[in-house]
Amino acid sequence: MSKKVLIKIILGLLVIVTFIYLLNFFKIGDFLKNTAISNLIIFWILFDFSYIFYRASLLFLNKRRIYSSERPLVSILIPAYNEEICIEKTLNSCLFQTYPNFEIIVINDGSVDKTLEVVDSFIKKQDYYIQNKKINFVVIDKPNQGKAVALNSGKDKANGDFLVTIDADSHLSSHAVEKIMNYFTSEDIGAVAGNVVAIYKDSILGYLQKIEYEMGIYFIRASQSFFGNVLVTPGALSAYRKSAIKNFEEGTLTEDFDSSVRILEKGYKIIMAPDAICYTQVPLGVSDLIKQRIRWQEGSLEVFSKHSFHRKSFLVSLEWFFLLLFGFYPLMVKFVSLFALPLFLISGDYLNLLHLILLFLSYSVFSYFILFSIVAYYSHDKKSLLAVPLYVIYFNTVVLYSVLVAQILIFKGKNQTWGKIKRYHI
Repeated sequence: MSKKVLIKIILGLLVIVTFIYLLNFFKIGDFLKNTAISNLIIFWILFDFSYIFYRASLLFLNKRRIYSSERPLVSILIPAYNEEICIEKTLNSCLFQTYPNFEIIVINDGSVDKTLEVVDSFIKKQDYYIQNKKINFVVIDKPNQGKAVALNSGKDKANGDFLVTIDADSHLSSHAVEKIMNYFTSEDIGAVAGNVVAIYKDSILGYLQKIEYEMGIYFIRASQSFFGNVLVTPGALSAYRKSAIKNFEEGTLTEDFDSSVRILEKGYKIIMAPDAICYTQVPLGVSDLIKQRIRWQEGSLEVFSKHSFHRKSFLVSLEWFFLLLFGFYPLMVKFVSLFALPLFLISGDYLNLLHLILLFLSYSVFSYFILFSIVAYYSHDKKSLLAVPLYVIYFNTVVLYSVLVAQILIFKGKNQTWGKIKRYHI
């Protein structure tokens, strides 16, 4: 029996069991009465733990270690908009890579600060090394048109058969390009996602984002990588086979998500390189964080609208469904399951309402503790387990608020731009 058939059977059984349970759970008139706490917990467990079990199973199976000995020319693309504070560190990390065959292309997307001057100064300072290593270093100065257009301008000038993209507020480990290129072992691999590590500068809010990044990488992307169905290639560090990406997708706020889905729709695989490390800045203030997350949510919803009815393989469609349900609407399902809340508000039974809210928070802490335990095994950060209660609060406030605001902006037809957040020296 093939893995694909086995997964279909497992998912089919889960759907049948859930459907039978819900038929019993929502008996006509019964839900208007007191809801059994045990039924509520069973509903949440069916919703969450079947998904966690699926992801954990793929993580367990994903033991492969793949390496390529080829060293084709790689074009490193760095789009930049008002990055004078941090772009020199980014350029340094790109210039001194252990990978032997690369060029660097910086695209200044109409910056109004000193980004271009910093880049020019860096080239002059490192001129001897650049000439000695025969590194092609190109700077493109263009009007501000957005990140995707900037990347396409760089792609048009690229001589390499492979493209590595890096955000100008991020920097690479010295082996990052070498590591990420090792994963292009067959022609059907169209892209490889890097491992993005959050720089949080001892901030509690930053540390929660670091944990969130690790969940996205070690729990979601690592499991998606088993079948080659990684949905999002992060802008901070990703590599692309040039023939697999005609252009970086324009017209949405999350061009990395948009472009990776297009690659998957073409039939290519996208995998993850956990050992290709990139360090990126995260917002350290609540205002900047919400601004960033609203842009991410809005852009992702645009991508869903754009690609939902395009043909995809079964496994890609499955990941598409999981991302929509568990990535963008996980709290919605939980709140819908608390259908008794309006009845308690109307009846004034605030004591039982408080009990339900406390139950929800307790269950959230329990389920995230399980999830954090899995992630901590791969990230080697055991102390993250102590942050579970704080993360539950963070997720149920900032993330939920960002989802709701993004949907309102989508309905109003308001579009955001690069959405710059405050930069800091690292």
